[in-house]
Amino acid sequence: MKENINTTLHSLSLAAVFGLLAWYYIGSGNTAPVIFTWMIGILIVIEISSLALVSGIYPESHTSFKIGIIAALFILLGIKGMLPSFFVPLTITLMAVNFLYNFYTNNKRKKGGFKRKKRPLRY
Repeated sequence: MKENINTTLHSLSLAAVFGLLAWYYIGSGNTAPVIFTWMIGILIVIEISSLALVSGIYPESHTSFKIGIIAALFILLGIKGMLPSFFVPLTITLMAVNFLYNFYTNNKRKKGGFKRKKRPLRY
């Protein structure tokens, strides 16, 4: 059940990104950095909630990667103020890596090859 909610959250994050991009291109007076800041905020909330749902089910490598993605999203907010010319390209790159990884893990989970290894008990 948690894995289905996780897949729904990833689909929701993709829909939110497309919705904000449509808002930017159709009629918003906002600039691209403002829209990407909204996207980063939404993605941070979605990634934290998805990580909380499946951190005990997916392997440790998945948890480490997702923590890295969340940290990179927070770092991008700092880059926005320090190096504004790099903000949009780095944000697009990070979002692409995140979405590719989300779809990779969802497909691997459906095939049954993405599970946490059970460790023997030590006394």
